[in-house]
Amino acid sequence: MRKILILDSRDNIAVCLVDLEIGDTVEQDDISIKVLNRIPRGHKIATQVISKNDGVIKYGERMGHAVAPIAIGEHVHVHNILGDRLSSAQS
Repeated sequence: MRKILILDSRDNIAVCLVDLEIGDTVEQDDISIKVLNRIPRGHKIATQVISKNDGVIKYGERMGHAVAPIAIGEHVHVHNILGDRLSSAQS
């Protein structure tokens, strides 16, 4: 059973297809990710290390940037990213 969906090979995040719990391991598509936070279905998980200010890539496109470092397996959501549309609208 697939637990995550990687939408584009350039993405550094994946969409969770199921609720993931701390300590779960996702092994599919030649990757292995240990889940660091509880992540609800439909939310995103980091598949690569994302440094502060690095782009968050979904559908092969930059959708925002990290406002804090994000580790592989960490929940990617409003607490650690800022969408580029919001960022540019506030400038």
